[in-house]
Amino acid sequence: MEPQWRSPVVWRRAGTGIAGLVVAASLLHAAVASAAATTVGVVDFYAPTPVPVIGAVIPERTAADELSALLAHAGSVTVVSRAEVARAETAMGWRPESVLSFGQLGALARAVGADRLVVGWITMLSVPGAGGAPLVPDGNGIPLAQAAVVVQVFDTGQGRIVAETRQSASDVGVVPEILVRDVLRNALAPAVPWLLAHFVPASMRATPGCCE
Repeated sequence: MEPQWRSPVVWRRAGTGIAGLVVAASLLHAAVASAAATTVGVVDFYAPTPVPVIGAVIPERTAADELSALLAHAGSVTVVSRAEVARAETAMGWRPESVLSFGQLGALARAVGADRLVVGWITMLSVPGAGGAPLVPDGNGIPLAQAAVVVQVFDTGQGRIVAETRQSASDVGVVPEILVRDVLRNALAPAVPWLLAHFVPASMRATPGCCE
């Protein structure tokens, strides 16, 4: 039987595919290394419409605490502790509206050694029984809480917001102090993979269809 030979065209295509996979793997490795080398800090959230303190829970601070913990748990970036961010904010005389100033954000980022800051807005927060809010039940008669947030990435080097996402969630419960934490965490959790992707420089992100 005569030996079967692959045509040069087939080998060229195979070689191109392998080279593409090598490039994709190299980009992925570089992206993971870049994200791991990124230091981020989470700033106290801002509420355009004031939200009430619920028991001992300050929603703007709690949202930042929850998101910082979620990012630290993800383990792909170095997260500045919330205590360190709070000390820097206090030293700067930080006010809720300071989050609207790129200059203030840049100064805060440099003070804590962050490559990027995560900035958040609470655009809607409804917690039954808190701040005079009515007890709105879900279909089973259990109080229903709702939250909507905006999450932004501030790039220290560029001195501006470079990305933004909006998320919302709901949850049920009977203790307002617990419920507010749970509903904020539910709204923020889907933003974590999005944030991790945006901590990687655009030049290192995989391009869909690049290696087919």
